[in-house]
Amino acid sequence: MKFFRVLCFGALLFSTTAHAGFQAHQLQKNEVVKLDGKLDEAAWKLVTPHTNFFQTQPFDNVAAHLRTEVRVMYDDRFLYVGVTGFDNDPSQIRDSFARRDKISIDQDFFALYIDPSSGHKAAQVFYVNARGALMDGIYSDTSGDDTAPDYEYSASPARFDGGWSAEFKIPFSSIAYDKHSTTPWSLLVLRNMTRDQRYRMYSGAVTRATNCNLCFSNTIEGMQHLPSGMSWNITPQLVARRAQDQVDGKPKLASSTNDVSLDFKLRPTSAITIDATLNPDFSQIELDSPQLSGNTRFGIFVQEKRPFFLEGADIFRTPLNAISTRTIANPDVGLRYTQRDADKDFSILTSRDTAGALVLVPQTYFTGYATSQVASTATDARANFRLGSLSLGGVLTDRQYAQGVGYNRVAGPDFVWQIDRNQLMRAQILMSTTNAQMNGQGNLARANTTNGHAAYFDWSRGNDAWGMSVNLRDFSKDFRADNGFFSQVGFRSINSEVTKKFGRTGILNEFNTYISAEYKLDSEGNVLSKILTPGVRIAGPFDSSAYLNLSPTVRSRVNQDGELFSIGRVAGGFAASPGKQIARIATDFTVGDVIDIMANRLGRGGSYSMSAKLRPIDRLELEPSFATNWIDRDDQQSGQTSERTYKETALQINSILHLSAKDTIRMILQDASTKRDPKAYQQAVASHSSRSVSSFVYTHRAGVGSAVYLGWTVTKTDTPGFVAKRKQSELFTKFSWQI
Repeated sequence: MKFFRVLCFGALLFSTTAHAGFQAHQLQKNEVVKLDGKLDEAAWKLVTPHTNFFQTQPFDNVAAHLRTEVRVMYDDRFLYVGVTGFDNDPSQIRDSFARRDKISIDQDFFALYIDPSSGHKAAQVFYVNARGALMDGIYSDTSGDDTAPDYEYSASPARFDGGWSAEFKIPFSSIAYDKHSTTPWSLLVLRNMTRDQRYRMYSGAVTRATNCNLCFSNTIEGMQHLPSGMSWNITPQLVARRAQDQVDGKPKLASSTNDVSLDFKLRPTSAITIDATLNPDFSQIELDSPQLSGNTRFGIFVQEKRPFFLEGADIFRTPLNAISTRTIANPDVGLRYTQRDADKDFSILTSRDTAGALVLVPQTYFTGYATSQVASTATDARANFRLGSLSLGGVLTDRQYAQGVGYNRVAGPDFVWQIDRNQLMRAQILMSTTNAQMNGQGNLARANTTNGHAAYFDWSRGNDAWGMSVNLRDFSKDFRADNGFFSQVGFRSINSEVTKKFGRTGILNEFNTYISAEYKLDSEGNVLSKILTPGVRIAGPFDSSAYLNLSPTVRSRVNQDGELFSIGRVAGGFAASPGKQIARIATDFTVGDVIDIMANRLGRGGSYSMSAKLRPIDRLELEPSFATNWIDRDDQQSGQTSERTYKETALQINSILHLSAKDTIRMILQDASTKRDPKAYQQAVASHSSRSVSSFVYTHRAGVGSAVYLGWTVTKTDTPGFVAKRKQSELFTKFSWQI
C-alpha cells in the first residue's frame, strides 16, 4: 500500500498540462475547404499557426533549421490540419510512390499524433508523404508505430516555390474519444526529410534521451461541442479460389471454393466501437517474410495483420505478450467491444476458432506444439486506467475447448509509470490455470490441472550523457497462455544495459558506448545463460548507423542435461539511406562460436543478413533481402580442420509496380533452404530441405475496406527422404467493398 501511495504521488506531480500550442478554428457553414494541399482558402488565414519546431535528428535539443507551420480547424464532421514545410531546395524533396502504410523514413512526410485523452500513453497517427501516399495506425512510446489499423481519412499534398504543404481531413468518426471529457486533446506533429542527413523535426521539444515522445505534445485549444452521433459500416467480401495440390507419387488434387464473409462496425458513440465478423476471410494478401528457424527450438512471433483484430489492438498490448490474436488461427465468427474514455480504456474480444489449430506449449529448453482436434472459444479482455502519468491495468484471457477437452485461463494486473520524461517503470504479474494438456499423441486432452505464474519488471532512465535499463523476469515451468505468445517458461532472468553518450564527435552525429549483461537460470537453478557484452553504436550522415559488440565469455546451455558451453562471438551491423534510388541499405552479422541445437554441440559459424530498398525508377520499388546461418565443426576422424554441418538461407525479392495511386502490381519471390550433414548427427536428419514461393497480386484500392485483388501463388516444398516433393498453386480473386 505504501508503494502504491508513492506511485500515485509521483503520478500527480508529473501530470501537468502541456502548454497550449495549437489554436483550433471552428469553420462556419459557409466556409468550405477544398482538399488540394494548398491551404489557400480564406479560413486558413484566420488560424494562428504553430511554428515552434525542434530538431531531434541529426542534432538534438536545437530549434528546427527550417520553418514549419501547423494550422487546425474543425466543423461538425471533420478535423482539418494544414501543415506547411518550407525548404531551401524544393528540388530535393523526396516524393516517392508508396502503398498505403508503406511510407518510409527516406521520404519527405508529415505525421500527426492525435491523443484525445491527453494521457501521453498512445495516439492515433496519420501520415502523408509529398506524393500523397497515406499511412496510419496506433503509436505508443513503448512499442512504436503499429500501422496495421486503417482509418478513414484523406490527405492531399501540394508544392510551392518554397517547399511543400499538405491538408488532412479526418472524420471525427475515425477518432476514438470521450465527447464529455473536459481535457483538451493533445497533438504532436512530426516533419521528416532525408537529404545528406535525416532531419526529424517535432512540434514539441522531443529529445533523443526521452522515452516519452508523447509527453512533448501540445494541447489543441478551442475545440468544443464535438459530434458523438452513431455511425456504422458493413463490409461484405467475396473470395473465389481455384487450387491444385500435387504430391509426388499421388494423384493431383484440384478444388474450387467461393466464400462470402461479412464485417460489421458500429460506433454508437464517439467512445464506443463494436466489431463483428462472420465467416471472415483471413487470407494473407501480404506474405509473411521468411525467417531463419532451423537452429532454434523456440517459436517465432508473427505480427497480426488481419483487419478484425486491429480495432483497439493497442489496448491489448502489455509488457508481456498476454494476448496475441494470431493464436486464433481460423475463426468462423467473432465479436469485439472497445470503449475509450478520458481516463480509461476497455476492450473485450471473443471468437470461435475451428478445430485443427496448433497450440504453443512452451518449455524451458524448447517450444512444444499440440493440436486442438476440437473447436475452441477464445475470449480476451483488458482494462486500463490512467492516473496522470501512471497507468493501472488488468488482463483476463480464456480458451475453452469443446467436447470437454478443457481450458486455459490467464489473469493478472500490470502498471506503467512514466516517472518523468526520461524515466519509465513497468511491471506485470500473470497467473494461469490449465487442464487442457498435451497427451502422448501430441493432441490436447483433459488432464490434471496445473497452475503457473509469469512476472515481469523493467525500468529505464536516460539523459544526454547516460542511459540505463534493468529487466527482470520470472516464469514458472507450468505457466501457459494459449491466447498469448510465450515461447519459453521455467526460468528467471535479469538483463541490464548501461550506455555512455558522447554526443556529436567529428562527422558523427552520435557516438555511444555501452555494456549489456544477462544472467538466466532454469527452474532447477541451472545456468541457462551468462552474457557480458561491451559495444559501440554510432550515427552519421545519410541517416547512417552502425554498431559493433563483443561477447568474449558467453555461457549458454541448450539442453537440460547438456553441457554449459563457453562461447565467444562478435556482432555488428550497418545501415544508411544514400539517396532516392538507393533509399535504404542494411546489413548485420554475427561470427564466432555457435551451438548446434540439434546436436547439442559447439561449432564455429555465424549469421549474416542484408536488405535494401531500391527505386530504380519512380514507379518501381524493389526490396531484396537475404539471410543465412551456418555452423562448422572440427572433424578429427577425417583429419579435416573443419566441416560444414549446417547451413540455412532465406531469400526474398519483393517488387512493387505503381500503375497509379490506387493500382499496384506486387511480385514476391521467396526461396528458403536448409542443408545438414547427416553424418554429424546421432538422429536421422534430412540432408536438404527447400521451400519456394512465387506470388503475383494486382490490387485496386478504392478506399478503406474497398478493394479488388487478383492473385496467383505457387508454393514448392521438398525434403528428400522424409517428405515427398509437393507443389501447390492457387488462383484467387477477392472483392471487398465497404457500405
